[in-house]
Amino acid sequence: MAGLPHYRNSRAAMNKFEPIYNTQFEVLLTPPAAVGGWTLVMENVTKIDGLEVNKLPEIVQQSYKFAKRSFAGGLIADTTVSVALDFEVNLDDQNSAYVYKALRQWCDLIYDPLNGRMGIKADYAGGPMIVNFFNKKGDIFRQLKFATVFPTTPITALNGDYTQNDIYKITGFTLQADYWEETIL
Repeated sequence: MAGLPHYRNSRAAMNKFEPIYNTQFEVLLTPPAAVGGWTLVMENVTKIDGLEVNKLPEIVQQSYKFAKRSFAGGLIADTTVSVALDFEVNLDDQNSAYVYKALRQWCDLIYDPLNGRMGIKADYAGGPMIVNFFNKKGDIFRQLKFATVFPTTPITALNGDYTQNDIYKITGFTLQADYWEETIL
């Protein structure tokens, strides 16, 4: 009777295996030294996306008359990762939008639109960025460690709108990583 839809035929049910929850993660990030207030910023992360670190070569094909043969290609098209973060933005007791301010300071290290100054990677690269996924007890089962990261997208604009009752969020703030290590238990 194996395979019938009964509670006793499920190893996950009988062994009380816990599901993975998308909400059980944390992001630990060291910004460049010139950026301050970072501990508070990480408390405002609501979402992380773009963790596709499992790369495969693109498919190549050959043909014999009308029949096609497919193979895994001989090179990887992209060896980098673009990780997108979403943040909610608060004002602190000095009326400072500290999340916006810290991200803006980081972006200004790459290009400061107020004076045209451009930085070099040694100044604007941060890291490591560590992403931990854990169970409800806090036991980490997967960790991604990106050695060096830097912003590649501008900060979401703060626009006014009397017709919406929304909290200002910075969405899709993307960090580029050239190298990573992954640990899976």
